[in-house]
Amino acid sequence: MKNFLRIFLLTLLILPSNVFAQAEDEEPFYLKEALARLKKKEPPLSVEARLNENEIIFRYKSFFVDYNRVDTQNNLDYIKLKVNNEIFSLMGTGIEWSYGVTGICWKDFDEKNFVPVPTLGIDFYIKVMPKMKIYAQFSGMPFGGFGRIYDAESGLRYSPSKHFTITGGYRHLSTKVKHNKSYGGFKNSGFFIGVRSDF
Repeated sequence: MKNFLRIFLLTLLILPSNVFAQAEDEEPFYLKEALARLKKKEPPLSVEARLNENEIIFRYKSFFVDYNRVDTQNNLDYIKLKVNNEIFSLMGTGIEWSYGVTGICWKDFDEKNFVPVPTLGIDFYIKVMPKMKIYAQFSGMPFGGFGRIYDAESGLRYSPSKHFTITGGYRHLSTKVKHNKSYGGFKNSGFFIGVRSDF
């Protein structure tokens, strides 16, 4: 009985020191989980430039600003402000919906015109490879007698690193808006290639 008590007491003295020594060497579970989430999280800010168009896209978290100088001679500008909202996302594949305002600015007989139009949109993206996604997005709104705006795009996004992405695809823009007696409208369709930097 005395031997049993001695072994039991020695076990109590030695075991806790080993447990604490292991705990000090290893990171706590909650810290590992937080670090894993930070690694997966996308950078909050990005800037994309379309190389064959006069277009630049800024993103901060889910807020986007898309500026496009459509026609330099007629000072025709297209600017889109939108907010994306996630509907579903799983393993790099998902659906988002967006709302925002698209503005058309043009010059007619030395007079500048600007018409803002509210828009709704939907975005799809599918992860086909670890660094590549296929995507499609549409936004727009018929605006009755004041005109319409439709913006559709589909393509590929390839991200060789977390902070750099190459985009390419096809885009169709169609607008026709009225301000006083002047109409500002254009159709612009074609392929594009762009680069995006994430911060």
